[in-house]
Amino acid sequence: MALTLADHWLWDHWITYDGERYHLFFLRASRALHDPDRRHWRAGLGHAVSDDARRWRLLPDALVHSDGPAFDDQAIWTGCTVRRPGGGMRVFYTGISRAERGMVQRIGWADSDDGVTFERRCAHPLEADGRWYEKWNPGYAFDEPWRDPFVFHHDGRWHMLITARARGVERTHAGVIGHAVSDDLDHWEVLPPLTGPGVFGQLEVSQSHCVQGRHLLVFSCGQDMQAQPGPGGVWVAEGEGPLGPWNIEAARYVRPEYLYAGQLFQLRDGQWLLTGFTDMVDGVFVGSAPDPLPWGDVELVERTYRSTP
Repeated sequence: MALTLADHWLWDHWITYDGERYHLFFLRASRALHDPDRRHWRAGLGHAVSDDARRWRLLPDALVHSDGPAFDDQAIWTGCTVRRPGGGMRVFYTGISRAERGMVQRIGWADSDDGVTFERRCAHPLEADGRWYEKWNPGYAFDEPWRDPFVFHHDGRWHMLITARARGVERTHAGVIGHAVSDDLDHWEVLPPLTGPGVFGQLEVSQSHCVQGRHLLVFSCGQDMQAQPGPGGVWVAEGEGPLGPWNIEAARYVRPEYLYAGQLFQLRDGQWLLTGFTDMVDGVFVGSAPDPLPWGDVELVERTYRSTP
């Protein structure tokens, strides 16, 4: 599946199978920005298709930022794609706005009937609920995390896992899995988080999958947002069911450590693969998608935490 764009950086991405073809959605931003740290504020959502999840044909971008004023008029960030019960696909995505200098994240969605052209269908984006989650105000130095929706159907309802921060907790401990539910994919109710604060300041681009009978939560957290900085970017925690509880404290990290935004996906033959983008190598941001790893070949490493005096 290796994919490198000569003129754009490519980072967070996910893969959806529509019954005939695989769809790859990915964040992209022009290398003409020169500084890769600027890519976050210029990101759009690229799109490619494949018959075998290995050789990809680029399609027009799925989404770019809206004309302002809008919750997504600055950039489009990570999400997921599901097949709608009535046919077609829905992309859930994160949007940031110029009005708040990109400091507030909200979740919207767009639909496609032909698998190529996506139209926004979100009248009101989903926002963090201040009863449980950290909110932003102009005097607050940090962002309001409410991003990376992962949507799946379980026990008769749609569930959304969200990168969020517990209110009133020190940042490097405050990362939680936010939660929302829906009966129709259009109307969502925000619920308390599925995890509590712990050793991670963020649990990014999370996914819940049952692989070979084991309930796995895959998420990412870099050294700069770990309570005890150390190796590892992509993490895997085991749990009791699709909605947890998961043993976050015992999460293991994936090698090679340069992978980030890890995502599990399943081929039509049932095989599970792990994909992620190539982040920093020798101090340089790469911004490409390497070949995915068969799940059976993935090396998971236990992390040893220092005891707190």
